[in-house]
Amino acid sequence: MFKKEITAATLKWVAVITMIIDHFGASILEGAVTRGTLMPTPQYLLLDLVVRAIGRIAFPIFIFLMLEGLYHTRNRWKYLGRLGLLALISEIPFDWAFWLTRNQVENHQFMEFQHQNVFVTLSIGLFMMILLEAVRPHSMGLALDREIAARDGIEFAKERWYVVLGRIVLCIIIALACMWLNNFLRADYGFVGIVGFLGMYLGNLLWRVNWRTLLLGVAGLTIFNAFEIVSVLDLLLIRNYRGTKGSSMNKWVFYFIYPVHLAIYGLIVMFVVLK
Repeated sequence: MFKKEITAATLKWVAVITMIIDHFGASILEGAVTRGTLMPTPQYLLLDLVVRAIGRIAFPIFIFLMLEGLYHTRNRWKYLGRLGLLALISEIPFDWAFWLTRNQVENHQFMEFQHQNVFVTLSIGLFMMILLEAVRPHSMGLALDREIAARDGIEFAKERWYVVLGRIVLCIIIALACMWLNNFLRADYGFVGIVGFLGMYLGNLLWRVNWRTLLLGVAGLTIFNAFEIVSVLDLLLIRNYRGTKGSSMNKWVFYFIYPVHLAIYGLIVMFVVLK
């Protein structure tokens, strides 16, 4: 059990390292079997299982950090724009690492359009949260609103029931539309990824307790994919997170780790695995 306070910088490093380990399994280990000619042994399959299990730790942390960013960034739309830019930059490396076949490489086809990278999912998840913040009902019964009221010295006025109902219906429509969009685009995690976002967003509204917030997001992911239960280990970190930034890497370095490491894995796939 961790006793030392965990900073946002620590969470970022844990997410990045476990993501890189996970992608090694998904691109190199699994690619050698599904896109190459390797016949897997039980030991090989066990290694892949362990590597992919470690990788389950990353995605909920990314969602949690984005939820933190939602309330701390100076400009939410610029934040969304950065994610969208990274989604575009990451698409070709993503294709190289995970989806190109030997036939496509031999025919000099270095892009495919059937699957989209995780920055698309992160962008849609953030877009959903921005919209939900704009239209949701406010109430002193919500922990987040009580915190905002105490901080800013205000009290949210009680709205008529039909206004509240209308806002809730609009929130449901936004959430369902974003789930559909992520699934339609075949972005990483599909609609399940947006369910994870929604779970953490609601947990933050209701409780403003980090471990409860993360747990509700993990529950949303696990309902649709039991393997995601491994990410409950994130609670060991999140329960000791107090909102401090710590000595963090530059945000652009943090962002560009994703396309750069995928490009490296993709080159290994094309010139080693698929040969």
